[in-house]
Amino acid sequence: LERLGRGDINILEPACGLAQFLLGIKRMHPYIFSKANLYGMEINTEIIQFLSQLEISREIHIIQGDYLLWDTDLRFDLIIGNPPYGIPTQSDHYPIKIDAETKQKYRSLYDTWYGKYNVYGAFIEKSVKLLKEKGQLIFIVPATFLILDEFKKLRRFLSCSGGTAIIYLGPDVFKPEADVACVILNFLKSNKLARRLELYDYQQGRLELVKTFYPWEGEVVTFQTAFTENLGRICSYKVKDIYEVRISPRTPEIKNNPLIIKSQFIPSEDFLPILNGRNLKRYEVVYQNYTGYWIRKQDIKKLRSFFGSPHIVVGLGFREGGKVAAAYDYKGYPWMGDVYHLLRKQNLFGFDLQDVEVVEYLNSEEVSRFVRETYKEITYHLSISQIENLPLPTKVELQKIRESLR
Repeated sequence: LERLGRGDINILEPACGLAQFLLGIKRMHPYIFSKANLYGMEINTEIIQFLSQLEISREIHIIQGDYLLWDTDLRFDLIIGNPPYGIPTQSDHYPIKIDAETKQKYRSLYDTWYGKYNVYGAFIEKSVKLLKEKGQLIFIVPATFLILDEFKKLRRFLSCSGGTAIIYLGPDVFKPEADVACVILNFLKSNKLARRLELYDYQQGRLELVKTFYPWEGEVVTFQTAFTENLGRICSYKVKDIYEVRISPRTPEIKNNPLIIKSQFIPSEDFLPILNGRNLKRYEVVYQNYTGYWIRKQDIKKLRSFFGSPHIVVGLGFREGGKVAAAYDYKGYPWMGDVYHLLRKQNLFGFDLQDVEVVEYLNSEEVSRFVRETYKEITYHLSISQIENLPLPTKVELQKIRESLR
């Protein structure tokens, strides 16, 4: 209140659109609204022109520009909002289109930029850097940063910069416009609170503390139940202890590979189809061409060295009710997309399940339940970290699991 009296409280809504969050402060906390310095930033010229005609424009400093490129000496006590999300690219396949030069600027400016990054991650990093000490960031954002490998630098950045609270809201917040699981990120910039994370679940009007992580070093954030704890306790191994997990080539690599051709029909008997997630069923690989891509049999190891060798393939069964889908690829065909390959390590001691038994276990209701309860509805596909950290039992432990669920 003392700082409000001096007029040095700064509040910012980036990518503000019609400034709904600032208006929410005006409605719920009129005294703070009347005393604080309020800023809204927006890149869209038409929205800026519309806001300038409203009465609120006399109460809020409206700034036009690209928030991710904004250079300012201002620092803020509160940054609040719902930043845009999407993978920035020139392709029409993604919602956020930017030119290559701007994307390169983003890459150079943001330490957390990694892989196929999503712009909301950069918005989080930018906002944390613009906070004053003990400043607060409140964003509603997709939940994907909790678990995806692309956000490992962002999670580490948050853990080092202050205290983090995450409230899981689920996938229904923005339906039907957007089908995405969301969280509220409530971050406090403070060295004293660094490496502390609190995870909450908000369901049917109730807020429940799921777990407190300390020290949190930016690891994947998972939920837990009595079932997932019990399964993890029974199993002596994780998938990564027994298998190397590899990802299939992504679409751009396939499209730009001179060894691959696209055709509705098989070019000749020398060619094999490139398979994808549609070819993966529970217990079964469907050896048909759904992608239209082909490669000569003799060239498949140039695409990936393990193609051509039988092994386990794993993904999320989109057409199997969201369950984990695993099969043994006896033919060792080439794949693309969100399908993972389990390559058994050598000289293993103590682990006695054969690959076909592992396939049966991965397709079990126990594993699908573990994934649902650990990762909620956050993504429609599994990440390499999720696959690697699935609990894996020995034969004796598998029998214990089956007996405990009877």
